[in-house]
Amino acid sequence: MIFENSIICFHSTDPDKKPSFERVLWIAPDCSQVVLINIDDKKKIPFPYFQEYDVLVTYLENDNAQIESLDPDLRLIAPDEPYLNKYSKRRDEKFSIIEGIVFKEPDIYIAQLRGKLVKEAADQAHKQVNWVYTLLRKYWFYGKTPNGLLNDYFDVGLPADKRNRKRKSGPKPTDGNDFVVTNKDKETFKQAITEYYTKRGMSLKATHKHMCQEIYVTGYYRKYGEMVPIIGGPSLRQFLYWYSKEYNKKNKVAARFGQRKAEMNARSLLKSASGDIQGPGELYEIDSTPADGLLLSIDHKTVIGRAHVYFVKDVMSRLITGMHICKTPSWEEAMVALENASIDKVAFCAQYGITITEEDWPSKHLPRFIVGDRGEMKSKNSNNLGFLNIRIGNPPSYRADLKPHIEQQFRSFCMRIREVMPGAVHKEHRERGDKDPGNQAAYTFEAFTKLVILFVLEFNRKALSEKYFVTREMFIDKVDLTPLSMWNWGMRHTLLQEQPRSLIRHTLLPKKKCLVSRGGIALYKMNYACQRGEDEGWFEDERIEGQREVIVSYDPRNCSSVFIRLKNGREEQLFLTDRFKEYEGLHFDDVKTIMAFKKKQLNKANLERNQIEAELDTVAKKLTNVEIAKTKEAQSGKSRAARFKNKRFARKLERRMESSTNAWTANTSVKISQNSTNKEKPLIDETNQKVSKMQLFLLAKSEEKRVGHDK
Repeated sequence: MIFENSIICFHSTDPDKKPSFERVLWIAPDCSQVVLINIDDKKKIPFPYFQEYDVLVTYLENDNAQIESLDPDLRLIAPDEPYLNKYSKRRDEKFSIIEGIVFKEPDIYIAQLRGKLVKEAADQAHKQVNWVYTLLRKYWFYGKTPNGLLNDYFDVGLPADKRNRKRKSGPKPTDGNDFVVTNKDKETFKQAITEYYTKRGMSLKATHKHMCQEIYVTGYYRKYGEMVPIIGGPSLRQFLYWYSKEYNKKNKVAARFGQRKAEMNARSLLKSASGDIQGPGELYEIDSTPADGLLLSIDHKTVIGRAHVYFVKDVMSRLITGMHICKTPSWEEAMVALENASIDKVAFCAQYGITITEEDWPSKHLPRFIVGDRGEMKSKNSNNLGFLNIRIGNPPSYRADLKPHIEQQFRSFCMRIREVMPGAVHKEHRERGDKDPGNQAAYTFEAFTKLVILFVLEFNRKALSEKYFVTREMFIDKVDLTPLSMWNWGMRHTLLQEQPRSLIRHTLLPKKKCLVSRGGIALYKMNYACQRGEDEGWFEDERIEGQREVIVSYDPRNCSSVFIRLKNGREEQLFLTDRFKEYEGLHFDDVKTIMAFKKKQLNKANLERNQIEAELDTVAKKLTNVEIAKTKEAQSGKSRAARFKNKRFARKLERRMESSTNAWTANTSVKISQNSTNKEKPLIDETNQKVSKMQLFLLAKSEEKRVGHDK
């Protein structure tokens, strides 16, 4: 199937002619036409053109064309962070010129309509029309991504020197109160509302009283030894009248509880959160929530608490397109959930022993827009989603109402989990006498993941909410009102996009700068290598393409392998070296735990090192003194030459004596004789060595041979 941003290679019948590459820019909602642009020459970029959808399919079916999986311009579409930091400002300036017209599809692709749009953009930006055309063609050429407007300096000469740039009436009142409220008084009223009504939570009557005591004082009198103010100023009726005129219902809630509460509970409900959605894939919502159930460790012995569940949901169809279970929410875990939305679900479910078909869970592509939680999506890493042509929406803090579909999904999910799962949490805070859900906990992490998968499959087949808006087209087509049916029905208006697997992985995975050494590429004290690196001598030279440090992408769920990106844009997978094979399959957090344990134990052992070494040092000092005394006594009166005389024969005897003494057949109860049959003085003092008669006899024979040889 053809998707937006697919790259199609057209083969030529002439063997001497190179194949032609075309990029799909747009697909008509009825799949009648597509818009293509030739991407063979970046110096001469043509305008896009229309092509019949069926003709393109025929080319593919007849093998006259094929869909390429690797984008030839990955270096520019997804550059390294230093390059992006250096040139992103100019990119943003360029994109702001054409941002208002690039999404007017298909008018922007029609030459008769494009000229007017371009001229309006040029006039608004005070730029030449030709310059706007240049930006448009370049934007299309590189896959409709803002990074396509970056200056391409990859194939030029040496980079320039670094430069530091610095560029920011009515009847008379019966109570005698003739106070007239002025504009200055109204400002005082607002300050009083903020100070007493909003911050301190007082009533309007109390707010009026304290305001008059502080601001509208006409004099003082003494009572109980204190100066008491004489209160004047506006009446309570005047104050309440101003309040009702100044604040509507929403403003009253904002003044009392703050703007956030007002936006959530008192705003007008005139628009729809999904009113402008055209089809599946245009907008995804992603968020996480703590599951209402306690889990056990893998050995079923320890309660490890509540897991966090990520869901990725398509707004148009309400289909859950991806999921992920984790222990702590973070950008890395949100990345895994988004990656799960783009993979084949048949293989994913098979990992947990669940057999499905592609029709049971058909979502496996990326969206055009995504709205997520401010915690993850506002991180620096989320900017990488722009490389995948995904635009991000970040709602304000505490504004869950701006992504209502995913929030309502969590509500139904938690209710369903509490029904079927032992150890369910029914209250956030238990009271005295309540049952401890940990006593009924029975699910491990893996079993709970399987349960969530089954919930997703169940939800995608269940009826939609009563508040789901049914369009005229849905009524005419008599579509079943389930998420799965709505997804399949809406695929004719699909806005899903296809991206190379390597680009998705490089964009979503966390990255870290690592050092290249002879032991491999070091990441979190583990070394990685690959066969290509061994063949090309990366580790002997301690360099990869001339770089001592490389950017490593890794999946935090498994440390078995990592990825590096070469200068040609391709990714190389590296695996753990033999030394660290024992860690294969472990989570990076588990490896960090092992490393922390090692460090703790070594530090503990090092603290005891001096005491342990003191035992040997003490004995060695005493033994040294004893042996030195024996040596001086034995060598007394001997010359230096005599000390080294007969060294060879003494060495042989020592070796034989040691071997015979430690032999397995030696009789350790034999007494050693102190007498010698040899009249001559032995080479080894018998009083200091336990020497047998036979050993002395052999030594004497060896001495006779030596004397005879000297003669």
